[in-house]
Amino acid sequence: MATTNDGMLLEWGARLFFAMPKKSKQLKNLGSFAGPGMTAGEVRNRVRQVVSPGARQVVVKISGGGRGMAPIAAHFRYISRQGKPEVGGKGQSLELEDENGNKISGVAEIKDLQADWRVSGSFVEESSTRREAFNLILSMPEGTPPQHVLASAREFARETFGGHKYVFVMHDDTDSPHVHLAVKAERRDGKRLNPRKADLQRWRESFAARLQDRGVNAVATRAASRGQVRAPQSIWRLKTTTDIRKERPTERSADSVADARAAAIESWKNVSAALAGSADPSDRALSIEVARYVGAHFEQGVVSRTAAPDMRRPGPKRSR
Repeated sequence: MATTNDGMLLEWGARLFFAMPKKSKQLKNLGSFAGPGMTAGEVRNRVRQVVSPGARQVVVKISGGGRGMAPIAAHFRYISRQGKPEVGGKGQSLELEDENGNKISGVAEIKDLQADWRVSGSFVEESSTRREAFNLILSMPEGTPPQHVLASAREFARETFGGHKYVFVMHDDTDSPHVHLAVKAERRDGKRLNPRKADLQRWRESFAARLQDRGVNAVATRAASRGQVRAPQSIWRLKTTTDIRKERPTERSADSVADARAAAIESWKNVSAALAGSADPSDRALSIEVARYVGAHFEQGVVSRTAAPDMRRPGPKRSR
């Protein structure tokens, strides 16, 4: 049902779900959400997904990348857990899957994979001054069916990295089921991958959409829009046992938090007002859910502090 408040809903939905421009620049990287053909119904659907009590935030992050074949090969061995006791001992490994659906396991096959990446396209030296691969982690909170995470990651990789060589593997013996995805930087046509912050958000939304297709209420809301102020810890911080590097602040600065918080609250309240003024009872019911969400995440100084998911491998292996 169209309402006279749809314009207001579109405007504040765009402000809520996409980073606002600085110094009067136009909104960028809005994708289909604010592009031609966007409807107020799409805004309603996004709002409904986010405020649902069962909503699960996706994690898509770049955990590193190989500058040369030596670190790329080391990452293959790491994500396949090659030779680790919990997957069968010396020479055994988890099964990787490549962009063509081929399954790769064991020392010999992984060495063949390394040789193929080395000579496909521009030759990759053992050590390089440029990044020759990107390592990604696609993760969901505890309780998400691992088979849905794996199938969604497979579709995401095919849609996002067509023309690139890549391999991925599922790790489901931690609290957060997650997929490690290694992508060769150079595409078959010679173009190179050079992701920016906006690309990561777009990737999160794409991964969430694939999970939604499987009945998982996965969302990719910006941290500011959900009241999160804790800065996620880098992967190396989750793994290291030393303090040789400079400590990183775990929360953003007071000024940036206050500004982002105020903007998010203003956007949410205007979205709620637009829905509350609708003639459609379902819109008015959704407005109540929005108010509940804002109260839980923003009011009385309570701000969500969601720590980075635990993607470290525990000692004893759980059943796969």
